[in-house]
Amino acid sequence: MSRPELDLFACPLDGISLIEASAGTGKTWNICGLVMRLLLERGLELPQILVVTFTNAATAELRERIRVRVVETLNVLQGGTPNPGDPFVPGLLQSLRQRHGLDDATLVQRLTLALQCFDEAAIFTIHGFCQRALADVPFAAGLPLALTPLPDDTELLQQAVNDFWRRHVAGDALDPALAAHLATGKDTPESWARLLARRLGKPLSPCLWPAALDAQDNASESELAAAYAAARECWLSEHEAVAQALRDAAPTLHAHSYGAEGIATALAGWRRWLQAGDALAPIDVDGDKLALMGAATLARRTRKGFEPPLHRFFALAEDLLAARSGAEQQLTLARLRLLRRLFEEGGAALRQRKRELRVVAFDDMLFNLHERLQQAPGLAAALRARFPAALIDEFQDTDPLQWAIFERVWGDGASPLLLVGDPKQAIYSFRNADLHTYLRARESASAVYTLRENQRSSPALIEALNALFQAHPRSFLMPGLDYVPAAVGARPRPVFRDLTAPDGADAGALQLWLLPRGEDGKPLLREDALRASVQATAGEIARLLREGRAGRVTLDGRPLEGADIAVLVRSHAQGARVRHALAALGVGSVALSQASVFHTAEAEELERVLAAVLEPAQPGRLRAALATEAMGLDAVALAALAADEWALSERMTHFAELKSCWLEHGVAALLRRWLQEDAVAERLLARPDGARRLTNLLHLGEALHEAAGAHPAPEALLRWLALQRLGRGGDETAQLRLESDQHLVRVVTIHKAKGLEYGLVFCPFLWDAQVPPPAPGGMVEVHDDQGRPVLDLRGGLDPDGDEAALRERQRAEGAAETLRLTYVALTRAVHRCHVVVGPYAARSGKGVTQHTGNRGWLNWLAAGDGFSDAAQWFGHPLGPDEIEAAWRRLAARCGAIRLSPLPMAPGEPLPAAETPRIESLAPPRHIAAGWRLGSYSALNLDTVAHERAGRDHDARVRGRTAGRADEAGLPRDDILRFPAGPAAGDAVHAAFEQADFTDPASWETAAWAALRAHPQPGSTGHEGRERAQAAMLQRLLQDVLSTEIAPGLRLRHLQPGRRLTEMEFNLPAPALSAAALDEALRALGLRVPPLGEEALGGYLRGFIDLVFEHEGRFWLLDWKSNLLGTNPADYAPEALAQAVAEQGYGLQLLLYTLALDRYLHLRVPDYRYETHFGGALLLFVRGVRPPWRNADGSATGVFRMRAAEADLRRLQALLGA
Repeated sequence: MSRPELDLFACPLDGISLIEASAGTGKTWNICGLVMRLLLERGLELPQILVVTFTNAATAELRERIRVRVVETLNVLQGGTPNPGDPFVPGLLQSLRQRHGLDDATLVQRLTLALQCFDEAAIFTIHGFCQRALADVPFAAGLPLALTPLPDDTELLQQAVNDFWRRHVAGDALDPALAAHLATGKDTPESWARLLARRLGKPLSPCLWPAALDAQDNASESELAAAYAAARECWLSEHEAVAQALRDAAPTLHAHSYGAEGIATALAGWRRWLQAGDALAPIDVDGDKLALMGAATLARRTRKGFEPPLHRFFALAEDLLAARSGAEQQLTLARLRLLRRLFEEGGAALRQRKRELRVVAFDDMLFNLHERLQQAPGLAAALRARFPAALIDEFQDTDPLQWAIFERVWGDGASPLLLVGDPKQAIYSFRNADLHTYLRARESASAVYTLRENQRSSPALIEALNALFQAHPRSFLMPGLDYVPAAVGARPRPVFRDLTAPDGADAGALQLWLLPRGEDGKPLLREDALRASVQATAGEIARLLREGRAGRVTLDGRPLEGADIAVLVRSHAQGARVRHALAALGVGSVALSQASVFHTAEAEELERVLAAVLEPAQPGRLRAALATEAMGLDAVALAALAADEWALSERMTHFAELKSCWLEHGVAALLRRWLQEDAVAERLLARPDGARRLTNLLHLGEALHEAAGAHPAPEALLRWLALQRLGRGGDETAQLRLESDQHLVRVVTIHKAKGLEYGLVFCPFLWDAQVPPPAPGGMVEVHDDQGRPVLDLRGGLDPDGDEAALRERQRAEGAAETLRLTYVALTRAVHRCHVVVGPYAARSGKGVTQHTGNRGWLNWLAAGDGFSDAAQWFGHPLGPDEIEAAWRRLAARCGAIRLSPLPMAPGEPLPAAETPRIESLAPPRHIAAGWRLGSYSALNLDTVAHERAGRDHDARVRGRTAGRADEAGLPRDDILRFPAGPAAGDAVHAAFEQADFTDPASWETAAWAALRAHPQPGSTGHEGRERAQAAMLQRLLQDVLSTEIAPGLRLRHLQPGRRLTEMEFNLPAPALSAAALDEALRALGLRVPPLGEEALGGYLRGFIDLVFEHEGRFWLLDWKSNLLGTNPADYAPEALAQAVAEQGYGLQLLLYTLALDRYLHLRVPDYRYETHFGGALLLFVRGVRPPWRNADGSATGVFRMRAAEADLRRLQALLGA
């Protein structure tokens, strides 16, 4: 079905419009144009135009590109010259002026407003949109006001499954036979957590269970026991006669099944099973081998004209196998009933736990918005009013839940809904993307357009790809998914020249390498074909780079470089093959992938090392750590270490020191020390893939450092790492990073390459028809007859249902996605694409077969013209000669395609490039070594290790402040019961930062948010303890904010606009001497602990907890969570003065006062210190509460200081500020 080409400046902006943008057709260019039309033609403001895409990177790119369009258009309207190579701005302005009669003054006004409010542009990921939608209209949504986003809920999900497992599986109530069945089937809490995650990822998909799921057959167990006892009794007494009867009959039986080896295997299997004494004992041979001794099998496989062997055991064996099959089926049904219960209870438990923690995972945002749209009739209207127009990018990657949201809000056609995508590039089914949803949405669109002009590839390559994808009328297999021939776009391409090509660079833009035959004339075995494809690819890349250095292969007038070349692969294993082959020829490469760093070998090794650090006295864990490639000990070295007690003791001591480093300074310091002291970086970089491995380790270190905030205990952090490895592996930030920015060959997974382009592309593996194994657990994701996604868990237990048809459909859907992956891979190239094609042979359990290799879906494009669907292609495979002939016919029809034998000669190594001479530049001026960024905390030698980004959240606790309160008689929610120490200080500060002082309803939310950000040691996972601590923080907020801390001043009356939280400052201190400062402070009468001897040249950095204005004066306030005691007297003026002197807080207030004074000089007109500065307050918050009063009636726990202006100026002069 032909569809009109999109006319960017004339297409209607009404109703639902779908734009199918083929690869390289300038999708982003058109999206920006549509946004500009909505902005200028419809007069919408940028915050009213919703733009949704699917990654943070794409969001950032769209934001930047749209802003550039706004600036360019405004510049032209104000007299600037449009870009001569881009027709967008002239075309847009002509349309707006002529079609819509808009004058330039109106356009300038709208563009100027767009620039002014650009930070509010509604450009989001799908999760970001859902979060904003629920936050902007919270009352219509009916959800809590404050929920903390949780990028990855794997840990909480695993906790929910663990709890279910403890209650329903690990207890004594579970049938022992079912427990053994679960163990045999490798069912674990971790595997069930993955199943639950898959189920929760498709909340609108129904589960298909066996029809007999709830029909329990209690007789099967007794039947199995009786059959086993009878067969066992016969075997134990007559097994020699049984074996002899089988051997005697062998000549009359089918030789393929009943050869000497087959009979021996069957006899051994029966012997082990019947001697085990357990009817359900695991069978360690193929079940078909056991069936060889069943009466029915013997009868079927007896040669014509002969009688099957006779012995009563054969009938007993047949009965036993049938009884075991029935019993195992009942156990499988029992497992599925348990799994169904997990699906029902586990999701609810997970949601309840998130509500308690007041967190929301990214996927929850979609579900919550969808749910509220169904339940709250006004929410859709509220969102439509908030966003009168919506544009959805990458719509081919949508899913039923996302489309249900968009359709509910904009599906009535009253507001513009623009959907942009390419169904031929729908390759993310593993992320729950659903192409069938896209096709259903297309049917409801009021207009469907195409983008055909390819602005990326050369004309010759466009011609070649048109020929390839038009060779089969159903090239993409799925109905409704047709290939529209691409046209050549007007965008200039860089010039590619290959003087070594016989017919020029354009001849053979699509280079097809035909897999060779073996010496016996038959297709190569798969492993041999893989090896040959990789070697040919590496050899050709080395040749091109060598010719590039010689000036014979150039791109845009310069020598071809490695970064101009990409090798596209489907898996890390394929990528590793390619990189190894390239390295062998001296060609450098880097790997790009969407895989998670938590799923790498380095993550597994790091987990082993950290486990050994936590328990250095455990020899097993120590050996496991030392055996990693990061540590470098092989088996010989480990054996020598085990025999040398002194050396082993030294290793244990070293790991114990690493543990101390972890406990005292955190995981980042531990990893830094480990990398240095154990020479990890040097060892890894000596390997060919060392840069990749070291990059992964450093990436993991960053992730652990970030996670340590929520998991401060080392044991908890190690569990977190293990869960990341077992789960989805985190969000976009966990994707593998580029290990080098040099001009190296890119080895890229096809999924990662989507949206990118490369000068030359190699596809060495598209011929491989081997499919990955299905996800474990027995849950199959497929579509029913109506195209709805379903989760099929029947596992062959419904032979009379539609299960077989669904499994066939699943295979066809997998094949269709393979074809789309092929399209994505081939359309990445600008100038030339090398593809290995042809048949191959594969090993199977029955020998070597050519059918698998011939049925590859790359061959479908060239040779599948006579086949209508996947079932026919699978069922009637062509021969290798027919496959090769089809590829030859294709090449003969198109001059831009060149078919040649796969190069088999070894590649010639690429000589090392000459390293250019680099001379260091002399620095223009001397920078003192001591010039640095310091802080108030760093002025004391014994506090440096506790600094956290310059903030001082009561990390330093000396002497009596380190004690615990006598909690006897204290109310349960009294803050005096709250833990002491740095983590407590962080939580207290966070609570005051989060709270709206004037809104008591926000205080509970603030308390929970503070605990989530700063959990207290020993409280993580203890629900009761966390609830109690939240209550303490909530009461603390109530007490402190309600206490009159100065005459007429209660903090709860401070409006948000009259206060600043966590005000950062950088106070110039170009020549600060600690000794001189110490002397000056003593002259001022300030008692402080001894200061360090090191001079500071640079800046003093700090964060003032609170700055506020009260009755025309400005105050600064610092929260202190120090535990001074449990009585009012412990927080009286004398006690506070002693604590301030011991901790050096007087210096802190003096520095903060100077910083605020400098700030107010710049911000307050006619500022005078004496008039406008109120004072500096320290609130020892555990002692601030309305009932506690000093003898003069003032509040306890409040320390006030107001420095004389002369003293302040002396300090300023001393700092050199």
